[in-house]
Amino acid sequence: MLLPSNHKVILKLIEHYHKKNLHCSLQILQNILREKFWILNGRKTIRKVILKCVICKQFSSKRLEVDSGPLSENCVQDAAVFQITGVEAARPLFLRGNQKAWVLLFTCAVYRAVHLELITSLSTEALLMGFCRFIARCGRFSTIYRDNGTNFVGAANLLHGLEWNKIANHGAINAIDWKFNLPTAAWWGGWWERLIRIMKDLLKRVLGQAQLLYEEMLTILRNCEVLINSRALTYVSESEQLVPISPSSFLQDIKEWSTPDIDAIDHKSLNRRIIYLLSVINVFIISYYYQKCVTVWRAKRAGIT
Repeated sequence: MLLPSNHKVILKLIEHYHKKNLHCSLQILQNILREKFWILNGRKTIRKVILKCVICKQFSSKRLEVDSGPLSENCVQDAAVFQITGVEAARPLFLRGNQKAWVLLFTCAVYRAVHLELITSLSTEALLMGFCRFIARCGRFSTIYRDNGTNFVGAANLLHGLEWNKIANHGAINAIDWKFNLPTAAWWGGWWERLIRIMKDLLKRVLGQAQLLYEEMLTILRNCEVLINSRALTYVSESEQLVPISPSSFLQDIKEWSTPDIDAIDHKSLNRRIIYLLSVINVFIISYYYQKCVTVWRAKRAGIT
């Protein structure tokens, strides 16, 4: 049966067959219609009907492509590990004996290393002691970023009452530049929020619904810290790079636990090795910065956010 293309009845007929056959594609619908009808300019008419289908639009619409924003200055400058840090408090963990504990996650903005501290209270004093333990182990940072309180998920109301002025004026950390995110700009802290997700995924897979003692939870967190700091920071190819660049590469110079025999090394060879080691570290850092910038540039060209 020969049918015109732009008649309303024909459009309704095509729409009926399209819905009847489970919103099939253009090619399938055209083959089904040709078993009984021959529609003039059929392919063009069928495409027009499918493009107006609301259900098909939901599944075939293209995603919104947003250009990746440039990296902030603090994420690419030459700085020591944890010199520029972001801090976040994760949702509470339930310990044995109906006790709660929170994880303070410190993230290095440059080398993406993490440090985890377990605290049993969100009081100003407990948080202050967590900061002091971090500074004692990793050194004093110069700049620290944190959320402004309203964009915390589970502990927003508790963190809202913290005396941050008292913390900032403490003798051990009074020289730190505190930077607070805007309450309505939660994405500003994306570079440390992503690592919280990694930590939560590890804890969910290991713990499940188990409730541990404080010492047991602290041990698990130390293992999580090592695993997170062992992840590759850039793309690892099969042929070009044997050892991937990871945060632990900048945290530890010697990966083994054994103690080298210092007495067997003479001073001249030791000085040469130190100079060589410093040159290798500089090349290593330059390679990391190059790969980091190239990765961001490629993602921006591909429209990956």
